[in-house]
Amino acid sequence: MASLEIKLWELGDFTPGTKSAQGRCAWGGDSCKEKPEFTVTDRAGSNMGACEKHVVTYIRDRLKNGPFG
Repeated sequence: MASLEIKLWELGDFTPGTKSAQGRCAWGGDSCKEKPEFTVTDRAGSNMGACEKHVVTYIRDRLKNGPFG
């Protein structure tokens, strides 16, 4: 079982100037230009925006690698 931290994207979840705060998916890396629909929390405890496609990669990562990779 994995612990997942996912919620609907909100601008206030992010540091100004970050890719997520600019309304772009950060979980998908630099190549993803989609708008984030979700906020996910990475292993370091930082919030990242994730689009519909990349929230699935977040879930797979946590199920495969656990909270600490």
